Amino acid sequence: MWNLMLEGGFPMFFLLAFGIAALVSAARYARLPGRRRLSITLALALATGFTTLTATCADLSAVGHHAHSYLKAHPETTMSEVLLQGLAESMSPGILGFTLLSLVALIATLGIQREALD
Repeated sequence: MWNLMLEGGFPMFFLLAFGIAALVSAARYARLPGRRRLSITLALALATGFTTLTATCADLSAVGHHAHSYLKAHPETTMSEVLLQGLAESMSPGILGFTLLSLVALIATLGIQREALD
């Protein structure tokens, strides 16, 4: 987990904050279903999704900006190695963000089921 945070960079803290807020909101909705709680959960899930995309774009941008200087500092590596490593690290926000969104959807499903039974 910590490795994902390091590879993803600073935007990962926003992603984690929104994701945890969405998880808490989904748990509150699952415990006591209601339209207002569902709306809040959906809004936080949307914020988590957009933050995932933003963080991924920021990471890809950082790779593009720094790949050439990294290659100069490490002449034993090739451009393809640098780009592949950068691409791999840039996927960290997607791994964390979409995992959090999957958990939010799973937990919210319990609330939707409970609301349907009422």
